[in-house]
Amino acid sequence: MRGESGLYAWIGALLALLLLGLNARPALAHGGATLTVSPSVVAPGEAIRVEGEGVEPGEEFTITLEGMDRPVPLGTVLVGDDGDFHEEFTVPADIRPGPYQVRAVSAEGETLTAELVISADAPAPSTPSSVEPSAEPMALDRSKAPWEMAVIVIGLVISAGAGLLLIRP
Repeated sequence: MRGESGLYAWIGALLALLLLGLNARPALAHGGATLTVSPSVVAPGEAIRVEGEGVEPGEEFTITLEGMDRPVPLGTVLVGDDGDFHEEFTVPADIRPGPYQVRAVSAEGETLTAELVISADAPAPSTPSSVEPSAEPMALDRSKAPWEMAVIVIGLVISAGAGLLLIRP
């Protein structure tokens, strides 16, 4: 009987590690510097907005576009007193479509990156449309595919089994 409870403990521990491993994500430091680019998909010749947050006030960053070819300089930005910068740049019209990184590098070597896709058939910028409020109920499709339901049920069974193993004397 004693060996059987040890086996249950091992199975429970392995299930817990498996569940924790499936939910593992890199930890992000609070207050770290970030770089964002919007929109994230553009056509050659279009403008992008590059925004940096949480960096040293007064620093100057050189912004480049880096892909498979040589780096393309876009310009420089000066960080404001609040530790943020916001600047628009135009993507060169002769650049090849593909995945790129927008890279911001300070004189001290601090580097921030963000992803950008340059596409020959980039979506046209959407114009905001006016939406009128109404009293009509909103219908949401909450149906699930059979395989999605199977994954949910399997997860519930594993959770219930792990719970029973943990409370068993």
